[in-house]
Amino acid sequence: MRTRRSLLSIVSTALIVAATSVPGLAQDASPSDTPPAGPAITVIGGEYFFGGLPTTVPAGTSLSLDNQGEELHELIVARKNDGVTQSWEELLQLSDEEAFQYVTLVGGRPLFAGPGEIAEGTLVIPSEGEYIALCFIPQGMTEMPAEDADPSTIPGGPPHFVLGMIQTFTGTAEGTEPGPLPSAMPSEMPEGSPAP
Repeated sequence: MRTRRSLLSIVSTALIVAATSVPGLAQDASPSDTPPAGPAITVIGGEYFFGGLPTTVPAGTSLSLDNQGEELHELIVARKNDGVTQSWEELLQLSDEEAFQYVTLVGGRPLFAGPGEIAEGTLVIPSEGEYIALCFIPQGMTEMPAEDADPSTIPGGPPHFVLGMIQTFTGTAEGTEPGPLPSAMPSEMPEGSPAP
């Protein structure tokens, strides 16, 4: 059986990229600082869920991340490229190289927020389409690793998206209203998760 590498698992290396400020990637791929054309939505991050992210979001909407959890969280948003028919489940099974033929990261990189913090910047939904929000931070990580951190000191727990920090949503036409929140109630969230 082929070792499963998750869609966008390359973004987990952004922990190191963000901590070490690798030139190039950070310059070419930063969250948007331009004013959005649509509503502003604050996505709540916690153990292990996203809250406040509607099931439909109009193009031009800016997403921010408010970490109300006790671990480090990130908000990664990807859009299926036009014409892609595979499900997100199928895309999550692909290697990074294969996956990036079918999806595009919104903003080029994730938003990171430590416990009790709000991430710097926003991610702006560029167009209509199928989107997914994920967190690849490993369970147990509470802060960004130091620039000279030994990789063996980074917690090796499962990525948060495997524990439930994953949500699909649809980008709708600019000027439309955001849709409803997902139907999951806080009582249906993993045990120990704070309410969104």
